[in-house]
Amino acid sequence: MDVGVASFLCQVQTIQRAAGRSAVAAAAYRSGQALTDERLAMDFDFAAKEGVEFAEILAPDGAPQAFLDRQVLWNAAEKSEQRKDAVPARELLLALPHELTFEQRRELVRAFVAEQLTGRGMIADVAFHKPGKEGDQRNFHAHILMTTRRVGPEGFGAKEPAWRTPQQVRDWRAAWAEIQNQHLRQHLGPNAPQVSHLSLADQGLDRAPTEHLGPSATALERQNRRTDKGDRNRDVDARNRTADGLRQDYSRTADRLAADAPKVDAPVEQLLAEGLRVREGLEAERAQFERDRAALSAGRVPSAEALERDLLSEDRRAVARAQMRLAATEQKVARTRAKRMELVAWIRNPARMIWAKHAELNALDKARREVRRAGLRLQMRQDWLRSTPGQALVSARRQPGLDAAADASRQRRTLVRKIRRMDRRIEAATRTVDALRVAQELGQRQLRVPARSPDATRFIRDVGAPAREAVLRHPAPARQQAIERLNRGEGRSIIRSLFPGR
Repeated sequence: MDVGVASFLCQVQTIQRAAGRSAVAAAAYRSGQALTDERLAMDFDFAAKEGVEFAEILAPDGAPQAFLDRQVLWNAAEKSEQRKDAVPARELLLALPHELTFEQRRELVRAFVAEQLTGRGMIADVAFHKPGKEGDQRNFHAHILMTTRRVGPEGFGAKEPAWRTPQQVRDWRAAWAEIQNQHLRQHLGPNAPQVSHLSLADQGLDRAPTEHLGPSATALERQNRRTDKGDRNRDVDARNRTADGLRQDYSRTADRLAADAPKVDAPVEQLLAEGLRVREGLEAERAQFERDRAALSAGRVPSAEALERDLLSEDRRAVARAQMRLAATEQKVARTRAKRMELVAWIRNPARMIWAKHAELNALDKARREVRRAGLRLQMRQDWLRSTPGQALVSARRQPGLDAAADASRQRRTLVRKIRRMDRRIEAATRTVDALRVAQELGQRQLRVPARSPDATRFIRDVGAPAREAVLRHPAPARQQAIERLNRGEGRSIIRSLFPGR
């Protein structure tokens, strides 16, 4: 029986004051309890919350006994932070295997916490949640709130910089996958489903990933209310099912053609030439994938702030032009006044002086009114952009860039998966070519192989197996000498692992 692939989820988020969050409130919600945040002087009562299966606090040796009380613990964590943008807690969200019992899931989480959290000096507040009544009944999961400061007998100490690095998140994900797989095999046997922390691209799987719905979208979907994320995931699932079906149909057809093909005795020299041609074709295809990936530009998606600046740019320029005209008018008036006071004709003619003064005041007033009008237009546009219609316009302007970036990202992921698969095929082709070379060096002239192979993958398999069998029929010393002769003559290394026990 083949080993299945189980669902994997290990997400990390911060409980940050700058985002208006409280570690006490987070602990109350996840544990389904009523707690009081002493810093905010607020009560958070979630005692009526459904779905909390079990909650417990796990602490390292030497931690104050009082910290096993949830309210004491998280109020102390909040009190230890002084900054307004402090992070008193982080959270790990873990998907739990539905194939295990509650006791087995609790044992699994405790093992992970002991190794990765309390063993390093953190306190972990673990809440096990059951699936929602109307959601996926396999959705067992755990929320782990963890402290961000090292804890000792006297309470909280300094923060450990390594705990908040991207590498730490990667380590947690890898450790969660490893421990989960160990427990699955322990309880379900060697054929238990397994998980992987690697992305689909890194696994070389030709499947598009779905998005994590999050609590808001999940709640709406449970009420049979469609969401954008849900629709996108349904589209991705449909495409994946179609692609899987096409691949399976092709694979079955190709296997049938290969099985029905008659066997012939083909010259090793001819098979070697064909193997080299197949490998060159695979390498050329991989190189094209690399070029396609390099040519893909994600494009720079403008931020909402940048779009708002662009939409306001004309009004800002109008304000600047009005201010420049006002400054020029003020300078002109000042120069004219200074010049006029030097002319005796003007000084002796009050009427002309008054008329000139009115003209100056009118020019200044006109320039100042234009500055005020331009400023009001800018302010009105700014206020409108902050409104719901304005924000909708900004979102609409951003959407094409977001769509293009998402499409480029999907194409890159697809190309990465293709490159990973191609690497494996090239490696298999190299093993086949090396086996043919060694067989030829050992004096093998012909191999019995299918008369035709539907594609490169099956050629590698159909020819590689009989080539290795032919090589292994020779004594180990002879194989070793043949490999050494080839390496000396070609300045390359035959893959020695192909021939165990040489």
